[in-house]
Amino acid sequence: MPFVEGVLRFLTARMQIEAEWAVQERTSFTWWASSLAQRVWVAPDRTFQGVEFATLHIESELLAEVPMDASTWAGLAAVNRFASLSAYVADPAARTISLHASVSLTADNFPLAQSIALHAMALQMADAHAEALELSKVFGGQVAATQHPTRGLRTTPDEMVGILEIYQQRGESDSPFDPDELAQLVQVEPRPWIMATNQRYRLDADLEFAISTHARLELDAEARHPSLGSGLQLRLKLPVEPDAAVAQRLNANERLEPDAHQLGAWCVDDEHGLMFTGFVPAAAHVPGLSRALAYHLATKNEWARALLFPSG
Repeated sequence: MPFVEGVLRFLTARMQIEAEWAVQERTSFTWWASSLAQRVWVAPDRTFQGVEFATLHIESELLAEVPMDASTWAGLAAVNRFASLSAYVADPAARTISLHASVSLTADNFPLAQSIALHAMALQMADAHAEALELSKVFGGQVAATQHPTRGLRTTPDEMVGILEIYQQRGESDSPFDPDELAQLVQVEPRPWIMATNQRYRLDADLEFAISTHARLELDAEARHPSLGSGLQLRLKLPVEPDAAVAQRLNANERLEPDAHQLGAWCVDDEHGLMFTGFVPAAAHVPGLSRALAYHLATKNEWARALLFPSG
């Protein structure tokens, strides 16, 4: 797809990545903001429901040599309840835990998609460096520090490592996802839900899942993230038994071949059960984003249903 290389250049430029701390390839790059590498790559083109798209993946490996057992799945299912735009996901074969996000790029949506990808990339990088050491104490294993192949270990962190402060400052104000924006979603066409209602700062919608049972999509602009402040809370709650191993399975499969944006994580919550949750910080708001995310959550619902119940 002709715009893919332009998206990679956009991310490299906006993140102010220094060439000496990066390894560039045609459809990917890896860079070191400090001791942890972040890799960005574009998977081969696919077609879904007649639309050609390419998935842009963003991943930071946090931990290596992690024990893989039921306690790991439970820990991931719990920590993912506070996801912003990435998921904590394990690779059992490699015994690693990474932060992963992805966006689906099409010829029509790539300007909007590359914008939210930039925020996912920045937040993921900052979170990785802030949290890796503490997570190693929770999950075991060791911090997955690596070296640039020619420059060696980066000992002076890039200024971008401190970017979380900018998001927190923007999050001190009210959410830019205003009531009119959410109210307009109720009448979008084509409608991806059975029924939708809105309150002043909230959208609730029922999605088809199985006979006599519905999934629930929620967008909440009044919710505040414990670290990021204001923005837009995303939830997709499935009518299935909460299971940490299932949450890990869903996150792992989205890392491989998603049909929609992975901007958040599957988790298990005492109140909401098995759900996908994400949080778009105030600084990431652009017109049309909430509409795009609503459609992607509806597509994610269909993807999860097909994965969990392949016979229909």
